[in-house]
Amino acid sequence: MIEVENLTFSYQKQKQTLHGLNFSVADGEIFGFLGPNGSGKSTLAKHLNVLLLPNEGTVWIDGKDTHAKERLWEIRSQVGMVFQNPDNQ
Repeated sequence: MIEVENLTFSYQKQKQTLHGLNFSVADGEIFGFLGPNGSGKSTLAKHLNVLLLPNEGTVWIDGKDTHAKERLWEIRSQVGMVFQNPDNQ
């Protein structure tokens, strides 16, 4: 299960990329995010794989808070990400 509560994130010196995002995805549920370039889709994916941490709010992957550094590799072993540029794999 994925739970996102009040996720807010901005890159340094930029406007907020994600602001107050809330959603949950149950086990076995299939979902997708659509939007134009720059709308925060890749930024959100990086939060689910703990490549980024929220400025505010919480992201839970199977009950594990992504802020818990001791759970980092456990979360990453459950969540995968395929980058758009093959050189970044």
